[in-house]
Amino acid sequence: MKHFLILLLSISVFLTCQISFAQKVYRNEMGGIITRESYEEQILNGPYFGVPGLDENDQVLIHRMPFGQIDNPEVFYKALGLSEVLKEGKPIVVIFYPGKDECNSTGLTEGNTKFYQKDQEWLAKNIAKKGGYGPLYIYKNPSGLEKYSGIMTWAPDPEGLFEQRFFKFPYPCRSFVVIDPSGNYRAILGEFPNSQIVDALKKLEKSR
Repeated sequence: MKHFLILLLSISVFLTCQISFAQKVYRNEMGGIITRESYEEQILNGPYFGVPGLDENDQVLIHRMPFGQIDNPEVFYKALGLSEVLKEGKPIVVIFYPGKDECNSTGLTEGNTKFYQKDQEWLAKNIAKKGGYGPLYIYKNPSGLEKYSGIMTWAPDPEGLFEQRFFKFPYPCRSFVVIDPSGNYRAILGEFPNSQIVDALKKLEKSR
């Protein structure tokens, strides 16, 4: 009986440890551990998404408006067939569609097609005014894109290049990145107004 109780106690301690180790660990964008309450509050009220971390139990905050510099901008230009645009020194605007989701599966109807057409014309015009090139529309999964037929043309992400570097997770609706020939970039992950693309071009221009 004594050995049986010891065995039960050992199993109980083991299971308690396993449950403890399996608990979620919440981290900020720098990798520091934060409380679950802080993690959820920043997702609800701040410009953050929550994504899986390197450890299977980790959940990490990621900022929705990343910016920085890449070492090989020519790779992205050439993958899109834009070597001449690179030589001209123009930043490129790339809009990325992850696939059909709850966010991007509604909103476009026959009644507002003209609105979307005007919106895209406005965007192309203002990108050109800022010395940029685009927008270029690429996708990971084309499901749901048929509703944009006649408004914009989408192409597959070349070898998953943009997904791997900028859009590692299926952010809702669509995302964008602006890259200049020096490798500077600004992006928004998830749905955005087109005016934010023009703002990103302005900020890149100031940083040159």
